[in-house]
Amino acid sequence: MINSKKIEHVIIKYQIEQIHIHQFECIPYVFPACVNTNRPYISFVHTGIEGTYDWFENHYYDFKRMFEIFFRMSCKIICITENAKKEIMKKYIIPDENFMIVNNSIKFCDEIINNSNIPSKIQKFLIISRLNEVKKDSIVNAINIFKQYASRHEEAILTIVGDGEIKNEIETIIEDIRDKVTFLGKRTDIFEILFQNDILIGLDRCVLEAIVSKRLAIVSGYKEIKGIVKPDNIKEFSKENFSGKELKNATIEGVIDELEKLDEKQIKQIVEKNYDYAYEKLNLDNNIFIFNGNNNEYIIDMQTYMELESDLVNKIADLEEEKNYIYSESKKMQAYYEQQIENLKNDNLEKIKSLTNEVEKYKEIHSEDNQDERKNIIYDIYNKIKNKMNKLKK
Repeated sequence: MINSKKIEHVIIKYQIEQIHIHQFECIPYVFPACVNTNRPYISFVHTGIEGTYDWFENHYYDFKRMFEIFFRMSCKIICITENAKKEIMKKYIIPDENFMIVNNSIKFCDEIINNSNIPSKIQKFLIISRLNEVKKDSIVNAINIFKQYASRHEEAILTIVGDGEIKNEIETIIEDIRDKVTFLGKRTDIFEILFQNDILIGLDRCVLEAIVSKRLAIVSGYKEIKGIVKPDNIKEFSKENFSGKELKNATIEGVIDELEKLDEKQIKQIVEKNYDYAYEKLNLDNNIFIFNGNNNEYIIDMQTYMELESDLVNKIADLEEEKNYIYSESKKMQAYYEQQIENLKNDNLEKIKSLTNEVEKYKEIHSEDNQDERKNIIYDIYNKIKNKMNKLKK
């Protein structure tokens, strides 16, 4: 099991000079280890979903003050979008100079760099997405775009990569074009699949993956369609991680009209310029932040941290007291119900004994021996009556 002490041990053993903390779930474990070892850390904020901090604070008590102190003590806060930065600044009153915007970037591996395969036409459509409620509208938008395009171009086909709880719903939606659709389920060979298709319709990371694979890409939007990513709008799309947020809506008809106007030369120009922008601006090799100071320059606000620690210790004490009270009350209820069960057992034993006695009486009455005895009694009475009748006749 991972805990702060183990992380401290790793930091000291390997002489780690700075730590990059990405996921919120890591904060309660890594943050204290950084403080205790006096190591600078960088906060990476990948989410731009409004209300995320409120959700964590409402569901996990230790985040209520930890977020504020964690962000305040970071030597830098890296956000992938401007909106993510604004939410933290407003909620926790963090100064602007503590932030840096680094849009979601990608590693240009050899597989990407060596790819020279560019689609010459628009025939093979691709959707890559988790099939869940959050992505449902974007998936439906993507399918509707394909349906309308396929109604004009019967050679068009669609591949869907991903799985999730709404797969059955998606299968119902594509029922009328089932012969044109292939489901691949969960896959890890994403670039290989992208290279086999001409155009992707989707959101977020998969759009960037399509761009560096030199494929056309349409942002389907979390609610409304946003349109084709092109050299004249890729900068705006990248600001919100290709989610389409803050951008104007597009229509299915408008998107398809644009697609139908593209010839081989125009497709080549779009995908190559999009690729060049991504290589220059969204290349992971160029977007790595390193804290250039040293540990002595990084000053831990120990007073603030101790306030947090004290608050958490007090909360633990409260929870311990509450636990003891609940335990005590549960023991009382357990004793009460055990007595009730015992009472019911005793009552039922008395009832069973009484009923058994009654049954025995009826057994006695209806036994074979009693039947013969009763017959003899009746026969004797009959004979006595018969004798009296004979005497009267005489």
